[in-house]
Order: sequence, then structure tokens, then C-alpha cells
Amino acid sequence: MLTFLSAKKTINLVIDDYALRMVDHSGGNLTNIKHFKEKSIPNGLLEHGRILDEMEFYHFMKETVKEWGIKRRNVQFYAPDSLVIMRKVKFPAHLKDKEINGHFIMELGHTLYLPFDNPIFDVSPLPGKADTQTEREGLLFAVPEDEMRKYTEILIDAGLKPVAADIRSIGVYRYFQYTYMTKNTDEAYLFLELNLNSIMISIFSENQPEFLRFQDLDIQMNDWTSYQYDDDLLTWTYNGDEAQFLGLIDDQIMELERMMNFYRYSIHKGQKAVSKIMLLGDFPNLDLIRKKIEGQFQIPVTILDAYLSPEKMDKVPRHFIPALGLALKGGS
Repeated sequence: MLTFLSAKKTINLVIDDYALRMVDHSGGNLTNIKHFKEKSIPNGLLEHGRILDEMEFYHFMKETVKEWGIKRRNVQFYAPDSLVIMRKVKFPAHLKDKEINGHFIMELGHTLYLPFDNPIFDVSPLPGKADTQTEREGLLFAVPEDEMRKYTEILIDAGLKPVAADIRSIGVYRYFQYTYMTKNTDEAYLFLELNLNSIMISIFSENQPEFLRFQDLDIQMNDWTSYQYDDDLLTWTYNGDEAQFLGLIDDQIMELERMMNFYRYSIHKGQKAVSKIMLLGDFPNLDLIRKKIEGQFQIPVTILDAYLSPEKMDKVPRHFIPALGLALKGGS
């Protein structure tokens, strides 16, 4: 999405409220990945992607950069899901691709309104023709500049060199294309990423995102306990009220049905529906969630696993899928 410098031999960081995950990639395909690491982030530093305590988060990042031996390395990271806005936009057909962002800078506050001041945005032109010969269509992705500046400044102060920020759902789809897709299709794939305190839902069709939705789960991170194993990896255990938690999950599955109906009837006027659901995330029991979804909908559900090649060799923990998708951005 947002590129600051050339991305070669990068560190790929996925920053959640509770965990930092890193993939060290030397370029090319995923078999060139050198290291996987993760570390729990203390409670209270981040909340739904917003940095609450800049000084403590800086100290955490500085300590981790030293511990992992990645000082002065180029780094890619994701814009927080909760802050990302996606919209389909139209623009004059005569504009060159490099002129599109400038066009929308001029339209801010006139024909383009966003829910935050000082946005950073990027517009990706869509293939094909728009409704008329005078217009083209594109997807606009926007995030608040103030929040992104906090991340870049802290990463720089911690000893890293930010080169690009990306959209997590696009990174997940990039990994899916690399590992699972055998041919292009016009099917609609719904990706449900269930993490410890949030859900991210995206729908892709014809290799383009058509729907993004971040959902906060009303779960306190104090109810989760992390354990370090194999030195560089984490596992999580839920210590809260299990019945209440499962009730929250059931509520989200009902909300999932509303989103799929919106996609089918509002976006596509009944002409297209979600045909497959892809499940991922760091929630410890995704198989339970798969069974619940399959019991509610007559739609195939696949739990995505993390592999380093399309031949599905060299399996790694599945919660590294977003980091693998980020590594593929700098790819070849």
C-alpha cells in the first residue's frame, strides 16, 4: 500500500495488541525465509492498533530489536486493521496512474470525505472499464496519518528502517494466492481471521477485495495467558468465562450471516454470493469455530495452514500467515 523505500531483504513485522511476530526474508519465494520469531507485548501498550503508551512501546521495540539482532534492517509492517478504510472510487479516465493520488488529494473535503483528519491514502486502479468512457474505477485505502507516524517514528527510534506499510487482508490474500490458488476464478472467497481479541473479515473476488470489516471482540487480554516455547514461539490459553466467550463467538457468526447477505444483495444485487470461507488466526481452537460455521451455513470452510511453498512443504505455525503474506509483498 504505502512504500517509503525499496523493500529488499526485509524484516516483516506483524504488530497485534498482544504479540509481535517477525519473519526474516531475504527476497524471492517463501523458502528463502531465515527466521520466525514472536514475543508477547505487555498489556496496556496498544489497543486495537492504537498506541496508548508511546514511551513504553518504544522501550519494548528497542529491547526486541536488540534481542532479535535486527538493528538497521529494513522493515515492512501492517497498518492496524481497525484504522483502515477501503472505498471504491471513480476518477477521470485520462489520468495516468501516478497522477491518481494527487487527484484525490485535491478532492479531499469536496467529493471525498474520510472519517479522520490528515489521511494517508493510496488508490489502486481496477482492471477493466468503468461505467463510461470518461471514468475509471479504483480502490482507495486510507489510514490516519497521525497513527501511522507514531509507528514509523518508534520503529526508526528503535533502530529499524521502515520501507513499506501494507493492508493485512491483502497480505493474507497474497499468501492464499501463493499457496492455495491453482487457477484464477470469479468465486467469492470470505476470509475470517479470528484472533484473541478481534475478528477481521474480508471478501475477495476476481483477485480484488470487495468487502473489509474489523470487529472488536469484547474480551479482556487479561483473560489470556501466553507461554513461550521453542524459545521463539508463543502459545495462548484462555482463563476467562468459557460460556461467555462462546456466546460472543455465536454472536459473531450471526453477524457473519448479515455480512454475507449484505455482500450478496446490496453489493451484487443477488447475482453473486460467498462460495467458500477461509478461516485463520491465532485463536487456539479454530476447529471448533469451523464446526460452528459449517453447522450454520451450507458453505465449505477451510482452515488455512502456513506453508513455505505451493507444494505445501515446510509447515510453520498458522498464525504466521499474515507475516508470510507481508514477506511476499517484497517478494521477488
